[in-house]
Amino acid sequence: MINHSIELHNTVELEPAEGGGQYLRRFPRAVREALSPLGRWVAQESAGCELRFVTEAESVRLALSSIASGLAPWELNNQDLIVFKGAFFHSHIRIEPGKVNHIHLADIGGGVRNGFLGLKPEVRDTEYFSHNVWRVMFGRYAAVLHDVDTYGYPVRPPQPDEVPRRRILFYGSSITNGASPSVYHLCYVQQTARLLNADALNLGLSGSCHCEKEVADYLAARDDWDMIVLELGVNMRGGFTPDEFRLRSRALVEKIIRRHPGKPVVLVTIFPNGQSPQNAREGGAVQTNQSAFDEILRDLVRSLGQPSLHLVEGRDILRDYRGITKDLIHPGDYGHIEMGANLAAALRKLL
Repeated sequence: MINHSIELHNTVELEPAEGGGQYLRRFPRAVREALSPLGRWVAQESAGCELRFVTEAESVRLALSSIASGLAPWELNNQDLIVFKGAFFHSHIRIEPGKVNHIHLADIGGGVRNGFLGLKPEVRDTEYFSHNVWRVMFGRYAAVLHDVDTYGYPVRPPQPDEVPRRRILFYGSSITNGASPSVYHLCYVQQTARLLNADALNLGLSGSCHCEKEVADYLAARDDWDMIVLELGVNMRGGFTPDEFRLRSRALVEKIIRRHPGKPVVLVTIFPNGQSPQNAREGGAVQTNQSAFDEILRDLVRSLGQPSLHLVEGRDILRDYRGITKDLIHPGDYGHIEMGANLAAALRKLL
């Protein structure tokens, strides 16, 4: 999506924001409004949205604001903005919510540019990104774009050969949405995409991955991805029966396969957590459902028998349980990094 010669990656809709500017939305309003109350809120987050542009300007000024998700107290002060030049990290900036932040990005007085010219082309410009592309990445909050000022220099969106040629769409829980590494770009979605030289489209929904009909229709209707990864079950284990999960997950998968025959569709069972049978001392309804949901996904792959449909076990992606945080559900930095490496290895065979 293009706005004023800037590509808005992982953004399908813009909405006017209170006080000026435009919200970057990952889901269309019609889909957001079909979700649960919590789903409507978290679907407004801009996790994995990016501003992408190319300019000869050595300095760029951004005007941005944000609204915290408010799902947890620490998120009120966790408004991270990660900036890259192509694949190369540039800076980590903390946005102050509730006000317009004026952010100055400098190409370090030409030093970086001269340094890039001294690199071999295959090092500087890989299949992943060209070094010319500014990438401003948002996290788990509602981001508002007010302005991008290149001080009179021309600005354009990246060309197709300046960005990854493959796209992987991720749908899942808060873990997919980016909880809870210390900085958003460490989440397993971004780690996996980077290792595969692919672009990530993040449609994670914290606490709200419920496989609604409207979401299934929307994911199936999209044709901007080369592979889709569906991390299912953990958000439904406490409020849905196995029969309800079976019906919803099957409808979702069948719609995607019917619309995209031959494209890889990957189901991921629930990642190890405090309710996993191998970890919990005593079982309960949530644990029982978790085991049943995992088996439903395995049976779905077996029963459909589609060569393009694949299963990845969550326990094979998060192998070291010490990688999760003290809430016993969300991985921290170590967990997400391990998950990215293991999932990338599993998906590399399918791409």
